[in-house]
Amino acid sequence: MRLTFYGGAQEVGRTCTVLEEGQKNLMLDCGIKLGEKTEYPLLHDDELRRIRNVTISHAHLDHSGYLPHVYAKGAKPRIFLTKPTRDLMGVLLPDYYRIHQGERETRKLFTSKNVDDVLKDARMHEYKEPFASDFHITFHNAGHVMGSAMTHVAEAGGIVFTGDICMRKTRVLDPCDRNLHARTLLMESTYGGKDDIIPSYKESYQKMIHVINQTMNKGGHVIIPSFGIGRAQEVLLALDDYMRSGALAPTKIFIDGMIDKSMKIYRHNAFYANDDIKKRILMSEDDPFKSPNFHHPRSKSREDVLKEPSIIVTTSGMLTGGPVMFYLEKLGSNPRNTMIFVGYQAEGTPGSRVLLGEKVLQPKDPRSRPIKLGLRVESVRLSGHADFNELIQFAHSVKGLKKIFLMHGEKTDLQAALEKKYEVIVPRMLDTYSI
Repeated sequence: MRLTFYGGAQEVGRTCTVLEEGQKNLMLDCGIKLGEKTEYPLLHDDELRRIRNVTISHAHLDHSGYLPHVYAKGAKPRIFLTKPTRDLMGVLLPDYYRIHQGERETRKLFTSKNVDDVLKDARMHEYKEPFASDFHITFHNAGHVMGSAMTHVAEAGGIVFTGDICMRKTRVLDPCDRNLHARTLLMESTYGGKDDIIPSYKESYQKMIHVINQTMNKGGHVIIPSFGIGRAQEVLLALDDYMRSGALAPTKIFIDGMIDKSMKIYRHNAFYANDDIKKRILMSEDDPFKSPNFHHPRSKSREDVLKEPSIIVTTSGMLTGGPVMFYLEKLGSNPRNTMIFVGYQAEGTPGSRVLLGEKVLQPKDPRSRPIKLGLRVESVRLSGHADFNELIQFAHSVKGLKKIFLMHGEKTDLQAALEKKYEVIVPRMLDTYSI
């Protein structure tokens, strides 16, 4: 049995690994890497066409965004995922097509029909219910976003592919499953540096509330760029809770971008949420996804949002496009306003450059004027990923584990921390290993 890494090796993004045995194969995730230039897995067309099966860990584009391209190249593998992942891909993939259809290169690569076919053909499975493709597969809760799943392959003594995992209970989700049985582990390492220790949610949210209250007291707006799926829901429910408790001054919380659609999908798939959310929905009229504190812009001009101080939660999380660019154009020069980053900023993205102090933001469209930034910029460490210590804990929880492949990360301190007990490999792009 062989593993080949076509993406996500020593980088965050375009996760794509293929497991093969003879004519049997399974692609583990099928993502793209968004940035100044979109990057794709390093598969030739003939290699793509022989792929028979794909599991998708979750809907984020760095794990699912290459699927329409695969279909456009004439391949039609069986796609396996959970129901929330399929539903959330129904928001992200059409949005990806809409944003990029004006780019000549992307327009050639796939069509809206390819997107529709991916969503139509996807096969949905529940956690802990085994199913068979070329291999025997079971999904386990990954805790990262709603419906996110680790893939367990029964063959070769057990193989676990984590996708992205979270070890903490959040406002919406339970932590990832542990104590799985596997000889081989393919583990994400987004926070794989020894200094990547994420504060508790309580500590991070207290900092956020303090910064928001300071901004409101000055009569300013707060812009929170967020990933439309996962982080946005957690942040919105936290803001609502703090506002109800009185810790956060009453103000309108505006939701913009694809976040509203994904909020509805989270609500429709509440079966996958933690028990606290289920009880609030089923045993009271306190539906956390339909808070009276949440508002939406009334028009395309967004005049009502700009009129008075408010909190704006909007896409995109790394400032690569979306409505956040409109708000920065209108509000970014005013020092009374604040922008709070709440998610990972991949190296080279506009968000990472602003976080490092860049004061001029050039929109992706070269015809657009540069945006001068005079507003306050803060970062609150909220993560749907396990941090350095938690990744070590997760690896130690896997029973019978012998070999670890570290992927989806740019730092390799984890290797030294784990290799006393396991064989630890940090693969490079296109490396192939026997297992």
